[in-house]
Amino acid sequence: MKPRTVLFRMLRLGLCLGLALGSAARAQAPAQPASFTIVMVLPHAAQSTEAGFRSYLQRENVAARYIEVRYSGDRLEEPVLRQQVAALGPDLVYALGSPTALALAGRHDESNAANPLRHTPIVFTEVADPVGVGLLRNPQRPERNITGVSHIAPLDLQFNAIQAYRPFHRIGYLHNPDEPNSSIILRDLQAFARRQGLEVIDASLGTGADPAQIARKVAEIAARGAELLYVGPVALLAFTHRDAVMEAALRQRLPTFCTTESIVRRSGCLFGLFSNDTNVGRFAGSMARQILLEKKPVSAIPASTLQRFSLLVNLPTAQTLDLYPPMLLLNVAEVVTATSPTRR
Repeated sequence: MKPRTVLFRMLRLGLCLGLALGSAARAQAPAQPASFTIVMVLPHAAQSTEAGFRSYLQRENVAARYIEVRYSGDRLEEPVLRQQVAALGPDLVYALGSPTALALAGRHDESNAANPLRHTPIVFTEVADPVGVGLLRNPQRPERNITGVSHIAPLDLQFNAIQAYRPFHRIGYLHNPDEPNSSIILRDLQAFARRQGLEVIDASLGTGADPAQIARKVAEIAARGAELLYVGPVALLAFTHRDAVMEAALRQRLPTFCTTESIVRRSGCLFGLFSNDTNVGRFAGSMARQILLEKKPVSAIPASTLQRFSLLVNLPTAQTLDLYPPMLLLNVAEVVTATSPTRR
């Protein structure tokens, strides 16, 4: 495909850089109380998404105290987690990721009568597919006490970015069966690949996967002929063990494409397409503002995906792999130039 055609196709399909927030209408806010209590339930330390959430509310003069609670992702801990969060008396709960949101809100098609958080507003971020994992029946009409923001670009846009870098045909995928969204990603990836004449080479991790097991599975994917490792928004791989995934891929000289921002910026993923983390947090903050100040029912706030996405290229990784992006791609990409932790 000619470079001019590739660039035009990407721009036409909405690949944009810069800040992007949903155009949520601002109603006149009533007098607010001295402070709201917002409990932030996270699988790891707060990062730029949470910073965006808090900075938006601060800018909007939403007085709040924030309490952070960690969740390991172990489903056996769900009842204790719900009781712990409820005991803090939150006016709103912020949940990061699919496992956390499910642990707090439960599935929409299961009884939630015993959940002490069933009437507490919950706003999620970084849930790739709220319908697929069972959080919501219809994102446009949540009809329950949870809504939020997804950060994943559509697969066709992701693969436009991938093919604009190089014509990769054999896509590797490391599957974590302990996370429901990992199975959904694999299913969608396989269906898309069939339509496009591509091949998905997947390998599954076992329960309680550690860096050594991850390294073995990445080596297996490479040995089976994968040309690119696709890392979706799976908490174990994109957050908990992201350095291990990237180190293993570099040892195999396997290029990586990632759907979350932090793994490109901090762990050396070669490139990725996604909604900017800070903007995702700000959009979630706008939902929290509507709930807390405008008293808008959570069930009336559609779960949304930002419509603009950032393309990010890690130049040190490209140099290590001797796999530089074409200049036309660099014209629409942000470039990370700092050396990533995987090569320090």
